[in-house]
Amino acid sequence: MSESDGIDDVVDSGLRHSLMIASRIAETLARKRQEAQRQQEHLDTQAAHEVQARFAAERSAAHAALAPVEKDQWWDTAQPSDIATAHTVAEAWKDHDPTALAACERIRQEVLARYGIDTRDVGTDTADLESGIHTVATERARLAAPGTAAGVQGQDDHKSQLKSAIEWISEVEPRFYAEWNNRHGFTDTVEDQRSVERELIQHWQTATAPAVGQGPEGVDQTDLDRATEWAKEHDPKFYDDWKLRHDFADTVADERSDENRLIRHWQAATGAQLASQSAAVEHEKAMQLLAAARVEELRAQAAKLAPQMERHQVPVEYLANPDLTKALQLAHNAKTPKALEVADAAVKERLYLIGKDGINGPDIDQLRKETTANMNGASEEHFKDPAFVDAAKNLHEAKLLAEGGFKGDKWSTQEQRYERAEKELFARMEGVGREIENRVTGNDSSRLKDQGLKTETAAQSGYGSAEHHQKFAESLADTGANETQIRGRLAAARSEGKHPSEAVTTGKATKAKKSRTGAAVGAERSKGGLSR
Repeated sequence: MSESDGIDDVVDSGLRHSLMIASRIAETLARKRQEAQRQQEHLDTQAAHEVQARFAAERSAAHAALAPVEKDQWWDTAQPSDIATAHTVAEAWKDHDPTALAACERIRQEVLARYGIDTRDVGTDTADLESGIHTVATERARLAAPGTAAGVQGQDDHKSQLKSAIEWISEVEPRFYAEWNNRHGFTDTVEDQRSVERELIQHWQTATAPAVGQGPEGVDQTDLDRATEWAKEHDPKFYDDWKLRHDFADTVADERSDENRLIRHWQAATGAQLASQSAAVEHEKAMQLLAAARVEELRAQAAKLAPQMERHQVPVEYLANPDLTKALQLAHNAKTPKALEVADAAVKERLYLIGKDGINGPDIDQLRKETTANMNGASEEHFKDPAFVDAAKNLHEAKLLAEGGFKGDKWSTQEQRYERAEKELFARMEGVGREIENRVTGNDSSRLKDQGLKTETAAQSGYGSAEHHQKFAESLADTGANETQIRGRLAAARSEGKHPSEAVTTGKATKAKKSRTGAAVGAERSKGGLSR
């Protein structure tokens, strides 16, 4: 019995020892797992912070590139490359940044008004937009004075080039010529006709020009061999068509033209990647120049606003926020203590918002989340509208300022600001929704206008009736007015026999009366109703 008990003790002791070891191993593994998890979380946080910092830096660079777009004088001197660069930046950021979205719309309007080009048809093709603007600007300058010798010479050159282009393309590319001729015949204006003709001339010049590295007297045999081998392998259909034309060429000049055409095709296909890389390098250089110019501009502003910046402890980089810069400028220009107080309050509000949203303000993703969480009916289409996004931003800022304890200014309280921003957002939401509906259904606003007119007419016809006065009396009773006050208001209402909308209806101008002085003037004024 005792021997058995001793064995049990040994077994129990060994089991407890094993469990203790297993427990320690489990604790060690748990600590290692927790440490690994903490390290991973730290790395994730660090990586997320780096991504966020890089995103903010890129947004700042985009804002620097787009800052000149809002200045009218910039458009008067901007080169095609400057406009194309700004367009590229705006297109790249318009889905993420409110400033870029607004700049995108401004660029579209300016380019359409100045050059007749709709940037929505161009997309992100910077080279195409730059070429189009350059072509239009050059042509306008050349034909600005048709009566001058330069203008007459330009018209003669255009006619000569058009004739040569038609002769060549009608023979070499008959299908292209047929499509072009159809478009040319249905142009509506002289400007459209000239534009279509310039397209044909440009196509002809590109097709007949020597390939890169080739001279008019002949082609480089090495390039021709490379182009031939490439076309055989990668574009056999093009090669077969080319070979047939080349073999049956009538003259040596025709052979050289075909060989140049093959080399150009090869260069275009194989050089696309190189061209893309080159364009990226050029874009980066342009962005660096714009950023450097923006830095100099901020330094100049900092020197001018130094006293105000020192009073409010504003870092120089904060001047990249246009709203803060505007508030500091108001403080700088303030002539009275009251004006300075108002400007200082605006500066404090802007500094608070920068502390919440950063120098660049909220992005569109943040505004989308907030708006869709608090309002029904906001869709992706709404956030493509600059006015709607601006209204959402105003509501976002009004909410932050209210939560921060700001009271508003002498013109409106913070609560009134919030209500106004909310009303603007709802109004813009309805406007965008109506525009989308009209695009889908093909209806215009005339039907809505007619309905509004009918409603207004019905309201006017019922104005002044017994039923109208009865409802008016009930509404006055609900406000807590006593019987005497209600009777007085009803008497005043009955004396007004016309609908208020008629007060803004333009009627016949009355003849001017001679000015009078004395008691008669006072009597006439009281008769007109100012005392009421």
